[in-house]
Amino acid sequence: MISIVIADDHGIVREGLKRLLESEPDFKVCGEAEDGREVLEAVKTSQPDMVVLDITMPRMGGLETLERLRTDYKNTKVILLSVHNDPPFIQSAIGLRADGYVLKNGRAEEIVTAIRDVMMGGSYFSPAVAREIVEQIRSPKAKSTDPFTLLSAREREVLHLIADGLSAKEVATELSISTKTVEAHRTSLMRKLGVRKATELVRYALRHGLIEP
Repeated sequence: MISIVIADDHGIVREGLKRLLESEPDFKVCGEAEDGREVLEAVKTSQPDMVVLDITMPRMGGLETLERLRTDYKNTKVILLSVHNDPPFIQSAIGLRADGYVLKNGRAEEIVTAIRDVMMGGSYFSPAVAREIVEQIRSPKAKSTDPFTLLSAREREVLHLIADGLSAKEVATELSISTKTVEAHRTSLMRKLGVRKATELVRYALRHGLIEP
């Protein structure tokens, strides 16, 4: 059996994915999560073969979660699910060694194909994503210079939480760090993203699909 954790902040999506995957005789969904923190806890508890991970989630997004998984659970395969076909997301996914990247507007059966390809030692990228990767290889000078790709995992975490409306004190409590450390991360975020006000961080996150409106 291939054991799978599915992560998406929408319960209906998770339920649909679970039904689809468990219709396969050798797939077993052993855990569900609605944010990155829950993903890490589910992986720690169930030690799955595969995580199907939505990119846009509250508290800790998919890219931040992938980076943590690559550090702490190197043998766990990870396929990203996303509505985004933008170069910064694809570049970040490849840089973090995602095993697959499946667009949500594709066929439902595509995720089954992706899981089987990855578990056989390969990788899987939706056709539109694969075309974007090829284009980036052919024209490296055209690669996106979006500063999002320069953010550390912790900075992305802080960005998500600020965009979710948490204060510096609340972010500090959520991440178990000091308020001063949060403020330092916020200052670094503003500098890297080229914004002058903390409120502009929220607009940046919305504009780039890091959070949902």
